Amino acid sequence: MQTPAEAHLIRRLCDFLLQDRRDGDVPLVLNIGAGRSIAIESRLTGFGCRFFCDRVDVEACGVASPIVRRSWQCSVEDMKPIESARYEAVFANYVLEHVSDLAGAASEIFRVLKPGGIFVTSVPNLTAPEFVIARYAPARLQKVMTQGKGFHTCYAWNTVDNLAGIFSARGLTVDEVRFWAFTQGYLWRYPVVNLLGRLYDRIVSASGIKRLMGNVCMTLTKP
Repeated sequence: MQTPAEAHLIRRLCDFLLQDRRDGDVPLVLNIGAGRSIAIESRLTGFGCRFFCDRVDVEACGVASPIVRRSWQCSVEDMKPIESARYEAVFANYVLEHVSDLAGAASEIFRVLKPGGIFVTSVPNLTAPEFVIARYAPARLQKVMTQGKGFHTCYAWNTVDNLAGIFSARGLTVDEVRFWAFTQGYLWRYPVVNLLGRLYDRIVSASGIKRLMGNVCMTLTKP
């Protein structure tokens, strides 16, 4: 199930990539934590975006696609194979919660972005109840909730403001931070409970209390 933060990440990238470019060059994009999925790239091309995409992940992430150019197996904290000031846009879809050295990751993202380039990321809001539970729940319960498909999480920040501050300290400017309540996305497999999750999301959204909203999309720019 697509989260609101992922959908917004795609919209922000799409708006950026569809801007008129006087030089006529096709933008180059970097997908951090790409895995083997090209779902986001496919959605962007479906919206008429023209671009080439490089990919990086701690696991092998090469895929066969006409829009995919190069792939590297390395961590976001240390992207030595990638040259500096190379990309118009960089994105990471639910990746930063698996990164222990966020300062190093922020420095590397700043380094590989071109001036004027954007970084868009979807992340969990760790003050939301579902992520408070996720952080402290026994490993067995976490495995059940993710159906054994989850990855090791570091949760190396405490609040969204804290996360934004880490990137700001490395030179990126925070342009937008959006919040959504989306507990139903974690409960949709469970009858009745998923209806309660949907009701809870509506109440939290109506209240406007951001610390209870677990879905976040952040957009930053390199000056």
